[in-house]
Amino acid sequence: FTAAGAVRATPLDLLTFLEAHTGGAAGSPTDSSLAAALTEVTRPVLRRGLRHTHTHTLTWFQHPTPYGPVLFHAGATLGQQAFLGFRPGTGLAVAATATRRVHRADTFVATAYGLLTETR
Repeated sequence: FTAAGAVRATPLDLLTFLEAHTGGAAGSPTDSSLAAALTEVTRPVLRRGLRHTHTHTLTWFQHPTPYGPVLFHAGATLGQQAFLGFRPGTGLAVAATATRRVHRADTFVATAYGLLTETR
């Protein structure tokens, strides 16, 4: 079957990916082409929403917060959920995964998003 988000990624894979974006010690890109690619996928390509405050990059959603912009992505399949997000320039990142059914009133993504956007 085709991979979907974190279905084929380990928690270490997700953390390594976030460290590469945040400049964490283990994930700091040493190759200039990798650094350029990571910069490119965070560049805004589409703006929408009220006053065009919601921005899309090639791979992330970007929202403004009182503490600066956040980049995040969430997804789910039957029985799996994942959320990744970070605040550029701060080192703050959230990686969350769950193995469970997704329900309309589920608070998984909202909780992870809140951790990212409401933390100083």
